[in-house]
Amino acid sequence: MYTFDQIATQKHILDLRWQIIKTIREFFWSEKFCEVDAPLLMRLPGQEPYLSPMTVDVHDENGKAYKRFLHTSPEFAMKKLLAAGYTTIFYLGKCFRDYESFGGNHYPEFTMLEWYRTACDYTQIMNDVEMLFLELAKTTQKHIPYFSSWNRISMKELWQTYLGINLDEYLTQEALLELSIKKGFNPSKQESFEDLFFRIFLNYIEPELGKDVPTIVYEYPAQMAALAKLSDKDSRYAERFEVYIHGIEIANAFSELTNGVEQYDRFKKEQKTREKNNKPVYDIDGSFIDAVNNLPTCAGIALGVDRVVQLFTGCKDIQNVIVS
Repeated sequence: MYTFDQIATQKHILDLRWQIIKTIREFFWSEKFCEVDAPLLMRLPGQEPYLSPMTVDVHDENGKAYKRFLHTSPEFAMKKLLAAGYTTIFYLGKCFRDYESFGGNHYPEFTMLEWYRTACDYTQIMNDVEMLFLELAKTTQKHIPYFSSWNRISMKELWQTYLGINLDEYLTQEALLELSIKKGFNPSKQESFEDLFFRIFLNYIEPELGKDVPTIVYEYPAQMAALAKLSDKDSRYAERFEVYIHGIEIANAFSELTNGVEQYDRFKKEQKTREKNNKPVYDIDGSFIDAVNNLPTCAGIALGVDRVVQLFTGCKDIQNVIVS
C-alpha cells in the first residue's frame, strides 16, 4: 500500500494485522517472556550464504563514514542476552534483507517474531508454535479447526513418503547430484549439497506440506544445521525444524548450538560458500562466538509475521498486509 486512499480501502486488513500483533505480544507476556530490543544497525552481519544484508553509511559529527548493516535477524543480539543470563525472551519488530522480491511472500523490509527459551530443546518451541497459532485462530475466529491439530514429521520420513527414498543414503553431495540427474534436473557438478537438496525438496515435497493440517518438519541434514546443534540420536542430522502452512514456510527453529569452536568453523565454511557465490564476505563477530560459548542449553525460532497476516487475511501478496 502506498497512498492514504489505498490504505483506507484495506483498513479491515490492517485492523486484523494489529489484532494479530497484539495477540502475539499478549501470548508471550502471559508465558512470562521478556520483550527485548535488538539493534537494527550492526557492525558485522551474519554469514548466511543466501542472505544479503543492506549496507548503510553512517557519519559522525566530523563527516567520517562508518559502514553498518541493517540486521537480517535479531538472533546475534538475542543470543548475547541469553549468554548474559536472560531466560525467556522475544523480539517483535523489523528486519531487512536485500535482493528480495517485492511481492508474493517476500519483501525487503518485513516483521519478524523471534523467541528463545533456555533449559529446553526444540520440542518445547514446537509446543509454543502450536499454542500460539491456536490462540491466533481463536482471537481472529479464523481457521480454528485447521489449527486444532498438527503433524510433526522428520525430513527423513518425508523423503521416504514422497520420493520412496531413504535419505540416509543421500547425505553426500555426490549422491544428491546423481539423484538430481535421475529426476531430470540438469545440475552442475559444482552445486552444493544444500542447493541440490532444496531443488528436490522444493519440487517434490514442499508444495504438499500443510495442505490439510499444519506441519512441523524436523531433523534436517547436518550440512544444513546453520546455528543448530546436531542431533544426539544421529549426528548426521541437526535439531532444526520448519513450520509449513498450506505449502508456505512460516518459521525456522533450532535447538541452539552452544559450542563456539564449532560455530566458528561453520562460519568459515559459510564464508567460503559466499565467496564461491560471488557474495561479499564479512568478518566473523568474535563477541558472538564468545556468546555462543557461554550459552546455556536453549532453543529458538524465527517466524515471519507478515506471512501469518497473509494466512489469516487470505492475501496472496505481502504488500497487501503492510503499510509501505
